[in-house]
Amino acid sequence: IEVTDYRHSEDDLLPTSVEELKEYITRLSEKRNVIQTDIDKHSEVLRRENNVGMDGPLIDSEQFPRSDIDVVAVRTARQQVIMLTNDMRNVMGHIEQALFKLHELMPRQENTRNGMREEMRPPTRPPFLQVHGVLPDSPAFISGLRDGDIICQIGSLHKENFSNLGDVADIVKLSVNKAVPVKLVRNGTPKTIALKPRPWQGRGVLGCNVVELNN
Repeated sequence: IEVTDYRHSEDDLLPTSVEELKEYITRLSEKRNVIQTDIDKHSEVLRRENNVGMDGPLIDSEQFPRSDIDVVAVRTARQQVIMLTNDMRNVMGHIEQALFKLHELMPRQENTRNGMREEMRPPTRPPFLQVHGVLPDSPAFISGLRDGDIICQIGSLHKENFSNLGDVADIVKLSVNKAVPVKLVRNGTPKTIALKPRPWQGRGVLGCNVVELNN
C-alpha cells in the first residue's frame, strides 16, 4: 500500500511577506485538494463494499468475516481515511494560520508611490453564503456573526472552490476550538472576524444556520 505523508514539519515557519504567504496558501490548498481526492477514493471503496462505511460490521451474526464484502479492502480503506483525515486537519490548520498572518500583514501594506500613503485592504471575494438564525450566547454570536451577514470566505473556502454546504460542515468540523477567519459583508461594509466553533449548551458547535446565497 502506498501511503503519502502530507504532514508538515513542526519546524515549518510561516512566510513573512504577503506574496510569499499567498504562494504558500496556494500550495497548501493544492495539497488539501490532493488529500480530499485520496479520501474520496478510499471512501468510494467503502461505498462499493455494500456501503459498509466507517462503522459497519465486518463479521456476520455467527462471528465469521462477512462473505459479502472484501474485509481486507474495507479495513485498509478505513485506515487510510482516518490517516488522511488527520493529514487534512493538519494542512487546514496551517492554512488557517497562514490566512490570519496574511490578514495581519495586508492592512499594514502601504502604497508610497508619489509620496502618497494608501492603506491596502484585503480583496473581497464574491459572496456565496448567508447567515441566519444566530442564537444568543452561541459560539457564532460571541464570535461576531449576525443574522443577514453575507460570507465571502470562511477559512480556505470561497465561491470558486465551494461545491455544497458539506464543504462548510467540513471546515467547521476540522476547526472545533480553533479560530477560523471569516470574510463577510454586513450592511455593505466588509468585515473580517475570527469564528471559533465549539461545544456549547445548544445544538451543534456554531448556533446558527448558513445557507447558500442565491445570486
